[in-house]
Amino acid sequence: MSVTDASRFCGTRQPALTLMALVLLQPFPPATADSPQTGFWSLQLENDVWGSEDDRFYTHGTEISFTVAGQSRLAEKIAGSLPFYRQGDVGIYGLGLGQKIFTPEDIKQRELIETDRPYAGWLFLSAGMAHRFEDRGDTDAFNALVLAFGVVGPLSLAEQTQTGFHRLIDATIPRGWDNQLRNEPGLDVTYLYKRRHLFGMDGPRQFELSYHGGLTLGNVYTYAAAGAMARWGSRLKNDIGPPTISPGFPGVPAFRPNPEFNWYLFAGVEERAVARNIFLDGNTFKDSHSVDKKPFVTDVQFGVAFHYRGVRFSFAQLFRSKEFDGQPEPTQYGALNVTVYTE
Repeated sequence: MSVTDASRFCGTRQPALTLMALVLLQPFPPATADSPQTGFWSLQLENDVWGSEDDRFYTHGTEISFTVAGQSRLAEKIAGSLPFYRQGDVGIYGLGLGQKIFTPEDIKQRELIETDRPYAGWLFLSAGMAHRFEDRGDTDAFNALVLAFGVVGPLSLAEQTQTGFHRLIDATIPRGWDNQLRNEPGLDVTYLYKRRHLFGMDGPRQFELSYHGGLTLGNVYTYAAAGAMARWGSRLKNDIGPPTISPGFPGVPAFRPNPEFNWYLFAGVEERAVARNIFLDGNTFKDSHSVDKKPFVTDVQFGVAFHYRGVRFSFAQLFRSKEFDGQPEPTQYGALNVTVYTE
C-alpha cells in the first residue's frame, strides 16, 4: 500500500477502520504485488519518571502495536456488531502486545503495606476495530470495539521488568513484589465512540473539539467513561489523536502520511465511573491485597504531536485523580508515542 493508498483510509472521504490492537483476530491476508502488507508500527511508553519522578501508583506502561490495511472476512463479520456499521467499512486491523506495572509509594519496604495499593502487573494482548461511520467534511464520528486479554500476577513479568530495569540504571530495587496480586487470567471488552468538529479548515491552522464515551466490561476493568478533547494546529484531519494505554483517551496508532510537516497541541479531560479495577480491588477468585477504590476517577492530559511524512511523534502529560482511599497524591505520568508508516 502506497502513501496515497493509506491516505484513502485515513483521509476525508473514505470510511476508515483502524485497530487499536494487539492480537490477531486471524492471520493477515497474504501480501500480493497489488496489495502488499504495509501499515503502522506504534510504540507507546508511559512512565511516572516523566511526571512525578517517583516509582509509585501507575509506574510504567508499554504497548507495541502494528496496524495493517487489508480485507478480513472475520474482522468485517465482527465489525457488523458495531452500531452504524456499513458493509465494507472495515479496512485496517492489527496486532500488538502491552504491559502495565503498579506499585505502592514505598518500594523499599518488604512487608505488605495494607494502606497502599497492591503490587501488580498486567501483561495483555488485544484486538479491536474502529470505523468512521460519518464524514461531513468538518464533522465526523468513529466507533470501536476492543478486546483485551492476558494475565495479572507473577506471570505478567512485571517484577522482572521493573527489577531488571532498575538494576540496569542503578536505581532503587523494589522489595515488595512478594506481596503482588496472584495469577489470574483477564478479559475485557470495550466499546468506544468519538465525534469531532473541526473549525477553520480553509486556513493554515485549525481548531478541533471532540467528545467521546465508552464502556468497558471485564474482570480487570469495568467502568463507563465520558470526556472531551481540544486540538489546535495544522492538518488536524490527518489523524484523530495519538493513542494511550487503556484506560485513557481514545486515539489510534495510525495517521494520514503527508510529505509536509504538520503539528498540533492537544488537551483533554475524561471522567470514569469505576465498578471494578482489579489493581485496587484485588483478585477476583482468590484472597489478595486490596484497598478501597474511589468510584469516580478523572484524567486530564495535555501534549504536542508532530507529523512528517511517515512518522508521528507525540508527548503528553497526564494527571489522574486519587484512585483509592488514603492515596496521598494524584498520579502524574508522561506518555510518549512514536508511530512509523512502513511501505
